[in-house]
Amino acid sequence: MTTSDYLKVAVSAAKQSGKIFKQSFGKPKNVSIKNGNPRDLVTEIDKAIETQIRKNILKHFPFHKIIGEEFGGQELKKNDLVWIIDPVDGTTNYIQGLPFCCISIGLWDKQGPLLGVIYNPVLNQLFSAVRGKGAFLNGKKITVSPKKDLKQAFGAYGWGRGIKQAAKTFPKLVKILYKIRTTGSAALDLCYVAAGIFDFHIQAEINVWDFAAGTIILTEAGGKMTDWRGGKIGFATKNYLASNNNFHQALFDIFKKL
Repeated sequence: MTTSDYLKVAVSAAKQSGKIFKQSFGKPKNVSIKNGNPRDLVTEIDKAIETQIRKNILKHFPFHKIIGEEFGGQELKKNDLVWIIDPVDGTTNYIQGLPFCCISIGLWDKQGPLLGVIYNPVLNQLFSAVRGKGAFLNGKKITVSPKKDLKQAFGAYGWGRGIKQAAKTFPKLVKILYKIRTTGSAALDLCYVAAGIFDFHIQAEINVWDFAAGTIILTEAGGKMTDWRGGKIGFATKNYLASNNNFHQALFDIFKKL
């Protein structure tokens, strides 16, 4: 099997699930709280999409491993190929009918992110990337913004469950950076940096399925991504800085002071 085969299956799985996604957008029937956290919601659509994507992947690659937000994962070994699924990234937006939400499918190998597909069925945006082959939006190549001046930096900040971190850092960043948005979808924010819409994305308190696909899309578009300490992105990453690369060091220096 080649990466092209993997990509075809990921794109097909995302598009097929997009039909379920669109049918209940803004009107899911069953909304419940996860892990006793009223800020962490799940719907029947999250579960239905993850179930469908899992079936799609295992039909073609029965020996691959899978990790998903709703149904967890298996124990991994060094040489495993592992698919990482977020069936609805931006669930609250999805429930409210705000079109900043998407399906995220990543594939990692022992070197890290190998490919990513992120699909927003509402806006018909399909982002994709394969290691070493560039990043694309609906089949057209994308690249990060060329900006170099931090005072012109336009981007996003997401905090997930990291409210204390956000309360400490966000007010200070607002004074330093040009403009900051909060969209509620880490996966899409990474894609928007990749496409040059945003110049950066800062994220606190995150899980691997939120960034597994977006990481490769960003880096293949010329961007850079590290955790808040400057470390490499991996399964255990809980916060990150993503940028167009030009002012990544400047952002990192700000965070060292914060």
